[in-house]
Amino acid sequence: MTLRLNPNLTLAVAGTIGIGVAAIATAPQQLGAALAFGGGLIGGAGIGRERAIRQKRNEEAATRVTACFTALYEANRGVVDPMQLGILANIPGDQAHAFLTGLAENTNGQKITVKQGAGVVFAFPHSQSALDELTINARKWAEAQTQQLNAELTQHKQALQYIQLQQAAAAIPKTPAPTIEPSPWENVAPPS
Repeated sequence: MTLRLNPNLTLAVAGTIGIGVAAIATAPQQLGAALAFGGGLIGGAGIGRERAIRQKRNEEAATRVTACFTALYEANRGVVDPMQLGILANIPGDQAHAFLTGLAENTNGQKITVKQGAGVVFAFPHSQSALDELTINARKWAEAQTQQLNAELTQHKQALQYIQLQQAAAAIPKTPAPTIEPSPWENVAPPS
């Protein structure tokens, strides 16, 4: 940011000099009051300039925070670390944390405590995360439907195999069991 000559301050200084010269020429006893008035003008111009500079810095910081937040939001699918945002946007970490806390309250974001490292991260609703969740839910539903159909298919296969085995068993000609003639030496009682 370049500093330029403040036109309000220039006018205030010129006005103070003019009032001082006029006071010396017309009422020298009122010179103190005239210079006090001029000092007030110069002070007001300086305060106004400082306020304009502060406002411009705040606007630049807000622009940086917005750009960094957008980049982090898209890169991390809605998960933003306040310290990372603070470093990238060149703002203090507590300001980044306050910004994300306020944003989370307004957009249904979640504050998540991190076990490793220090602090928290914020999770905001993200369209890609929603699509991933819908895809996972659809996959689970399809698997549930497929499992039911697979169970029915397995039952039908078993029933078909049973029927095929019955038909195969019916097609085999039944042959009588061979009869074995008794041996003449078996079951003979000894002579008494």
